[in-house]
Amino acid sequence: MKKAFSMIELIFIIIILGVLGATIKMNMPDNRLLSDRNFILQKIKEKQMYALSYDNFDYKNSKFIDGRTCIAINRDSINSIEKKSKKTKRYLISSKTTISPDDLNICFDNFGRPYKLNNFLKMPIELNISYKSKIKTVNIMPYSGQIIKIKK
Repeated sequence: MKKAFSMIELIFIIIILGVLGATIKMNMPDNRLLSDRNFILQKIKEKQMYALSYDNFDYKNSKFIDGRTCIAINRDSINSIEKKSKKTKRYLISSKTTISPDDLNICFDNFGRPYKLNNFLKMPIELNISYKSKIKTVNIMPYSGQIIKIKK
């Protein structure tokens, strides 16, 4: 009686597992756009939460102090923030991901409301994040600072 596998049987099993693994890998969805959008939203919410805990209004000059509660929303600036962090596992936005408008700077006051250049916004800020011809849209509401993910 034979109690072990032969070498040929083991090779066939390895080949079958390799073909199954390749098939599963090819059929997995690409969630890079969703991951990039969620990462960008996380960085925006971090600045917003910091603004809620920090009063950045200069009462003597009647204007906001920029810096700690502001974020430049483009791939390079968000990636540079992440590279400076001391985390062991860093997430970087893909080089194929585009963000429009690409020159957007948003600051938040101590109520979490977005503003630009010491003026509060009257219209929602619309961010379009695209990757491989797929687009995800995000709106930041002017008076509440609420972030709304638009489903298309």
